[in-house]
Amino acid sequence: MKKVQFVVDAKKYFEADAERLEQTKDGDVCLVTIDFENRKADYIWYNPDADSEIDRNPANFPAEEDDYEGVLRLWEELGKPQD
Repeated sequence: MKKVQFVVDAKKYFEADAERLEQTKDGDVCLVTIDFENRKADYIWYNPDADSEIDRNPANFPAEEDDYEGVLRLWEELGKPQD
């Protein structure tokens, strides 16, 4: 397996980042990608229930790089989900 993607509740994803956690709204999720081959991780933060169709599509938001080791630990904690 070279890459894995999964969706996680944004409040769970940002529980160690007080500033981002404060900015989350109900229904926000993160689409997380872990690239095992290049040891990189990123996420796209969006709301699939947003009023605007544009805001519901994760392709309309930039991927933000994150701490590979931290994201890997979260993935393992969540039971290694895959979408």
